[in-house]
Amino acid sequence: MNSTMISARGHRKAFAGLTLLAAAALALAACAPPGAEKPEEPAGGGDSGTLTVGYISPTTGNFAVAGQEMVDGWNLYWDRNGSKAGDITIKTIVEDDAGNPETSLTKAHKLVEQDKVDIIVGPLIANTALAVAGYTASVGIPNLHPVAASDDLTQRNANDLTVRTGSMGGSQANYPGGQWAATEGGFKTAVTLCADYAFGWESCAGFVQGFTQNGGEVVKQIWFPNSTTDFSTYVSQIQAADADVVYVATAGGAPGPNFLNAYLDLGLDLDKVIANCCAADQGTLRTMGDRILGLKSISYWAEGRDGEATAEFVDAYKEFADGKIPGAYVAGGYMTASLVASVLKEKGLLTGSDLVDAIADYTFQDSIFGKVSWDDHNQMVGPVYVREVQKLDDGNFYNVPIATMEDVDQWLGRTPEDAMKQPTYSQDFQGLE
Repeated sequence: MNSTMISARGHRKAFAGLTLLAAAALALAACAPPGAEKPEEPAGGGDSGTLTVGYISPTTGNFAVAGQEMVDGWNLYWDRNGSKAGDITIKTIVEDDAGNPETSLTKAHKLVEQDKVDIIVGPLIANTALAVAGYTASVGIPNLHPVAASDDLTQRNANDLTVRTGSMGGSQANYPGGQWAATEGGFKTAVTLCADYAFGWESCAGFVQGFTQNGGEVVKQIWFPNSTTDFSTYVSQIQAADADVVYVATAGGAPGPNFLNAYLDLGLDLDKVIANCCAADQGTLRTMGDRILGLKSISYWAEGRDGEATAEFVDAYKEFADGKIPGAYVAGGYMTASLVASVLKEKGLLTGSDLVDAIADYTFQDSIFGKVSWDDHNQMVGPVYVREVQKLDDGNFYNVPIATMEDVDQWLGRTPEDAMKQPTYSQDFQGLE
């Protein structure tokens, strides 16, 4: 995989979120065992030639499929390349948090205090990711996030030891899709259907702002609980709204195909649907097959992208997973391992802030996502794709890019200062002027 190291920044990041972090660290200290104190030096240890990694992911529970795929992506990299990066041996300890914030914190304490890990990778779900990031920062341990999409992980709650290594924030990844829909897509009105929690609010906010800033009008916003299985009433509301396009944001798993089946069963036009990353992830493609050929979606990940690194990764995963095509969760785990390996090969064994600084100063010229780098808040900057479901020569279904927006940052056309003055996104606040 081709990569280029750019020069280190002359100064490290002075985050607006540091005041919040200090308060969070004090609160999280209450979670520590009696008598525990914040170490003056990073708590991680490990031998001089070993980087010990604690990997937290929900491999059981409601998010088990996505969580296991995130782990699979990490394991695939080391399976392909051996368990060493240069002269550094990688030792990984995987812990299941079942998507529960209290369990995540318990597992993070165990990994740091008992296993003496040098870094923690994960977890997956927004609230677990924010909880673990606050704790790891308070004890000097780097925290790398392959997939967690909470905007505030690299905005209001950002800290110098947390970096999002394998994904974009929810609003960031969907803002260019709204722009495309209103311009290249030619849609004038939209109705949105989004999961009723932070990731859904942020995904919707990104699309809505991109759409309305380019002349589009959102005529209705509809929210559904993550536990929804029957989407027929929501589809009826969409039909009644009579908009040019419907934007759908799910968190992956069953809601994607459940919505699409309900929508298509009413004979509605698939060309009027734009999905987010997860509603059109590989789990949906495998389930729906020919029925959703032509479905358009928005994501930083496109398995049908024309790039050497992407093609090699897809082929490797097909061999690793009995012919399956990798989705965004696998890609995030693999990308994170690629970054860690690239930095260690060039710099030798790094821990603490040195490891995070080296990752944040890195530019991949041709990663599995395309050309990516990191901003001063440790958030990925890179391409976002408008994708279309196509069946390729191997008989598998792929999300193939039909439009690419390069160098997308997380600020949605604002300065970082202005963006973080806003309230967090919710049903009631979508960032509209």
